Amino acid sequence: MATHYVLEGEIKAEQPLATCSAALKEAEGGKGKPIPVPHMQTPEGNRLYFPATGIRGKLRRALRDVLRENEIKRTGNDKPLSLDQHYLLTLGGIKGSEETDKASVDQESQWRERNVLLSLFGAGDAGYMGMVHGRLAVGNAICESVSVPHVFSGVRSDDLYRDRSQIEFLSQADISALVAQSQGNRDASGIKKEIAVLDKARKAARAAKEGDRVDELSAKIEQLETDMKNVKAETGAKMSIGMPLDGWQAIPAGAVMRHRFMLNNAKPTELGALLAALDHFSALPTLGAHLAAGCGLVSARWELFKVVPGEGKTSLGVLVLEPFAGAVTIEAPADSEVFAARKAFQDYLAGDQFNLSIPSAAACKA
Repeated sequence: MATHYVLEGEIKAEQPLATCSAALKEAEGGKGKPIPVPHMQTPEGNRLYFPATGIRGKLRRALRDVLRENEIKRTGNDKPLSLDQHYLLTLGGIKGSEETDKASVDQESQWRERNVLLSLFGAGDAGYMGMVHGRLAVGNAICESVSVPHVFSGVRSDDLYRDRSQIEFLSQADISALVAQSQGNRDASGIKKEIAVLDKARKAARAAKEGDRVDELSAKIEQLETDMKNVKAETGAKMSIGMPLDGWQAIPAGAVMRHRFMLNNAKPTELGALLAALDHFSALPTLGAHLAAGCGLVSARWELFKVVPGEGKTSLGVLVLEPFAGAVTIEAPADSEVFAARKAFQDYLAGDQFNLSIPSAAACKA
């Protein structure tokens, strides 16, 4: 029987969390500005948040890995997925050309039973079925109180200038090349500034519809661009090794974010699949960008509720996700439905229904 489940709780930033969509970067970022972090207005004021899409994508890939490993064990093939299957499981879309068949609507339940990831996360293009709506709704992780991001910044430096003792290990020819590159970078930087000034004047001339002035400035800019290329070619100049970095914003370490999952009309197998995804994720629970710079690690805690119309929420237990644990800890009575859901998912992995093929009329009859 299908049931509604809700997981309500919190995600904690064990390390700073950095993420930014292209639209946000275009709206609030820019040259000389740190890459922004998402924020929203709440009844308590402006709050930083980690977007649902980043959490959903991470868990989708975690479940993909679990199902792929199961397929490897079942088939003995260590490369069991086609490119189209990979795209279906990972992104919810495939490169196939099969047309959507409206008659597939009566076969959707079969494919949901065969491919629990498809049922849980949905797909924008699932073969002949077209769009399939996922039963899992993932919420944004919204900071309880933090409204000011931490800003990371720095400068790209050349180790040979920072630690000049290293130069003694270079040949004289390499030392001469290093000096030439540095001089070339300075010259190219000066030319680049001139181009920026002229380009600003050209834009003003265009706005004033001064055609002759635009042509004059364009010619100067073209000549300077040629000069800059020549300088780089002659000196071996590359991107400036001492240029400042724009940096990035991040949700500070220690921030606690309210979070919720909702499973709509879900079967125990689908709840078990979500638990399996969280188990896999807990081995290395990182979200967002700049992992190499000490960002991304999280922990979490949710209370799991079963929701029955007319009765409301009934707690089934608490899920605790600790970094590197490899599995979420379930704090619940031994007879809780959450353990039955885990068993239902294990039975699915071993059963005949398990099928990761691209949905098609032919495959449905198989």
